[in-house]
Amino acid sequence: MKVSEILDQLPASLEWMVLFDLTAISQITSHETIRAMYHLPEATDLTGHSHVVLTSIGRFLADASQSQLIEPLSGQDWDQPQETRSLSARFAEQLALFPVDEADCLGLGQIDAHEPVLLHIKIVDGIGQAQAVLERAPTGEHFELLQAVGVKFLGGEQDGAHYLARFQNRLPVHIHAGILSHFSRTSHCNIFFLQHCVIDSLLEAGLVEAAQKRIAWGQRRSLETLEQLAQQSCQQVMAMVCQPPAPDRRFYYGDLVPLGFVLRGLRTGLNTLRCQQAVSATTAEQSTLSNTLDELEAYVNSQRQGGLWAFHQGRLVTATDSALVLQGMDRTDMTDALIALDTFAAEGKGYYPQLWAGESIPDHMIIDESCRHWCQPDYATTCLIVALRQQAGLPTDDQLAILKHGMNNRSGLYFANPHLVDWVLAQAIQMHPNAALIRQQLVAEVLASMNEDFSFGRFDLPFSTALAILTLATLGYRGRPLLAAQLRLLDWLNSENPLPIATPFYSSLRMDHGKAKAELIELSLLDLFSSRPWGDNQCQIQGVGDQYHGISLYHDVHRAIASSVIVMALSEVYAPQQNDVDTGNYPPSQDVHPRYLHRNHCEYIANVSLPPYLGQQRASMEPLLLA
Repeated sequence: MKVSEILDQLPASLEWMVLFDLTAISQITSHETIRAMYHLPEATDLTGHSHVVLTSIGRFLADASQSQLIEPLSGQDWDQPQETRSLSARFAEQLALFPVDEADCLGLGQIDAHEPVLLHIKIVDGIGQAQAVLERAPTGEHFELLQAVGVKFLGGEQDGAHYLARFQNRLPVHIHAGILSHFSRTSHCNIFFLQHCVIDSLLEAGLVEAAQKRIAWGQRRSLETLEQLAQQSCQQVMAMVCQPPAPDRRFYYGDLVPLGFVLRGLRTGLNTLRCQQAVSATTAEQSTLSNTLDELEAYVNSQRQGGLWAFHQGRLVTATDSALVLQGMDRTDMTDALIALDTFAAEGKGYYPQLWAGESIPDHMIIDESCRHWCQPDYATTCLIVALRQQAGLPTDDQLAILKHGMNNRSGLYFANPHLVDWVLAQAIQMHPNAALIRQQLVAEVLASMNEDFSFGRFDLPFSTALAILTLATLGYRGRPLLAAQLRLLDWLNSENPLPIATPFYSSLRMDHGKAKAELIELSLLDLFSSRPWGDNQCQIQGVGDQYHGISLYHDVHRAIASSVIVMALSEVYAPQQNDVDTGNYPPSQDVHPRYLHRNHCEYIANVSLPPYLGQQRASMEPLLLA
């Protein structure tokens, strides 16, 4: 039956009606799910029916071969009320705006004092392209929550007396959200449009609940992936890939540091499961995860050298790598390692990332002019160790001034992502009683850097977004932007493609000017004929002030680090009433800090990470005044 024929049969007195083309919906989901979606009897055979028709007086099935509506409970033809005017006649003005018979979903109605509303949807590749006839442009209040059910507002325009609003509905997400809630809020879709896209308190609460269910699902799914990675890591070496500047070849390097993240992600996931035990998590799940955690921790402990760790097994022990591994270890067994890290303390200046010497000495890097800039206190390493010391109950008061002083130029000698630096800083200042001002500053900067689609960053978007969520939550901020960012993070988990490979770390070596220029020429020729993996052909030879540096990027090819921070980010609880940070009005009015605006890792490294360690100062950075 055609849509127009259905509308001709329905009486004008209906308060509302919405119909769905069964052929189009069946391409997205099963008949079993369709019956649950529309609350049809389980035994209903959808074969031979063209549409499901939901109305304010009941639900019907449209016969595909004859112009007849059927009551699904009785299976009998519907006894239509005798009315001289049809629904199509009542809404003729609105229906004239669209090709009605091409609609895969059509809804219309009028409630209370509102003007009539009409919704027309065409489904293409699982995406519902929707247009709605409204009385006015929607305010957009709470529209960030529409992500929870796969819906996005695309804007609109005035058309005479009507406003034509456009929406996009990712139907697999929409249906999945319904499955998670057992289709208990299907009426909310109608209410939203009949109210001309106003999200009132009822709809807001429903969308928040839908968001929380989807986030919990995403966290469990990510935790399963992480558990598999942990089990594999105990059986084989799973190193990162180092990509030096071309034409040098990439190589596997860095198998221990990712495991610190994995341990922390597993521990976070296990704690979440324990909280959920009463409703969903079984004792067997917890036991399996706990065993995996213990096995991986034992393996990581077996790789210690003198109580600490290297980036890769059997290589040079460093403070940075040890602190990154320690973040995932059992907090009750950390004191000896933290005491060992005192070897790297720079009196009154933080911590050195590693030890060095001019000749071969055990546990020391051999220094030359190319790596001389490594031999100074590192801000990110200092943040990591300060955070660990606080968690262990060791004194850190003398380090707070260092963190405040370096706040505006914060970076790391080996950290390739600004949000990773933010997160380690947040951990270092989260509990300090005298760090309230710097906490507020960091929260404000992170919030200001949120993109229009609720992601963060210009590169490594899933990784950056997860880190931004962790930074906000660590500092006590659990407002609506955190929930919106968690929903955005789910988009990468729903994709058929694997999670994008992140690049958390880098290293740089100073180059001779002549060699750097020659290699830049060679690189420009290479780029004409080839592309590099996991990136956008960013230039790995960068000029910083009066120096040239070759930048090596470390790719998380097994997605161990990214999966870990995603598990942790999705474990954070949206609780706006518990915010510990006063951020004023959202969204913040301050400009986005330049550190968040670079297009790729190497631009960020050359403009933000390296200058503070080379005696270079970016002109765009103004002094930060802190009490």
